Amino acid sequence: MNFLQKIKENVLVYDGSKGYMLQLAGLTPGECPEHWNLTNRDKVYKLHKEYVDSGCDVIQTNTFSANRIQLEKHGLGDKLYEINYEGVKIAKEATKGTNTYIAASIGPTGTLMEPSGLLTFEKAYDTYKEQVQAVVDAGVDLINFETFTDIAEMRAAILSSKDVSDIPVIASMAFEQNFRTLMGTTPFACAKIMLAVGADIIGTNCSFGPESMGQIVGDMAKTGQIISVKPNAGLPTLENNKTVYAQSSHEFCNIVTEFPKYNAHLVGGCCGTTPEFTKDIKKQIKSETYTGEIDNNIYLFSLSNKIDISIPYKKGILSFTDSDDIEDIIDFAYDVVDEDIMAVLLVYEGKNETFLKEVIKETQNVIKLPIIIKSHNKKAVENALLIYAGIAGIIYPVSNNYGAIEIT
Repeated sequence: MNFLQKIKENVLVYDGSKGYMLQLAGLTPGECPEHWNLTNRDKVYKLHKEYVDSGCDVIQTNTFSANRIQLEKHGLGDKLYEINYEGVKIAKEATKGTNTYIAASIGPTGTLMEPSGLLTFEKAYDTYKEQVQAVVDAGVDLINFETFTDIAEMRAAILSSKDVSDIPVIASMAFEQNFRTLMGTTPFACAKIMLAVGADIIGTNCSFGPESMGQIVGDMAKTGQIISVKPNAGLPTLENNKTVYAQSSHEFCNIVTEFPKYNAHLVGGCCGTTPEFTKDIKKQIKSETYTGEIDNNIYLFSLSNKIDISIPYKKGILSFTDSDDIEDIIDFAYDVVDEDIMAVLLVYEGKNETFLKEVIKETQNVIKLPIIIKSHNKKAVENALLIYAGIAGIIYPVSNNYGAIEIT
């Protein structure tokens, strides 16, 4: 059965930790786990087989950090395609003769996006596209972008995957103790943004133990969409220079098996979990009907704020043309957001197809409010919307709106 059809009708069980289990199998600190797809193939196969035998419906490949940026830190950039391809092949061997789906695990680059860091949207997009192409070539069933802490980087990842293949995409964010991402985005905002750019399933993983996941999952459930949940086995401690997760499988399962009430149809474990956890989840999990609130209001989102456009709101106006200097525009942006406003209207009256994009890139950390774009330069608007981290409003429709909302 088609995965998306099956998961709509059933609660499926995901596998658990890879890194933690590989450490138990002999992976040393600082060693590249994904390189084991080539050097310790039998141990990676054994790990997958243990999860398959535990009864999970979906397993992940050992490819979490197998992107070029991460692999080059280990001098393995030239083996990127082989590592990812073999990662899928090993998983396929372990699932042979079963109905287990294989998801390509793809994590973040570990580099901050512009303007906070040096990673450009284009670099992130190309990095993920390269890794996705390798796992797609190997015949993976699903793409799972997980443990992302920046929705801007997640957007680049999802868009790159959709450019390569129509394979279903699971997009899963990690959150801080304040129930926001590292960059300050709420679970609901993350969910709406991920869905807007093409994610098929939204979710959360890692972060902390399942006892703290309820609020996050509940917030995402307001979208009315199916959710994937993979908590850690509690918070880790360091004992004799080894990372230890104290939460028992029994304690873990008593909580995660309640998540289907929040529309979670894919439930598993992250750091510190083992095949024992998976086996217990499989025994206890059952389907539930989500009866909670669904928020159908239409919002615009920035990284850290939202507005309901059905309610009157005050806008600040930032107007500029091709002759304006970006530094001057940034200075003016600081003045605009000092006002008592809820959104910023960007009015661009230029012909340059990239200038609006550069302005948005440089001002996203200044304009923390949602933006609305007014410009007849359709190509400039499309280029700007591609890299905007949230969901913008647009006055005039364009062909590629990347989730933007038309404001009438």
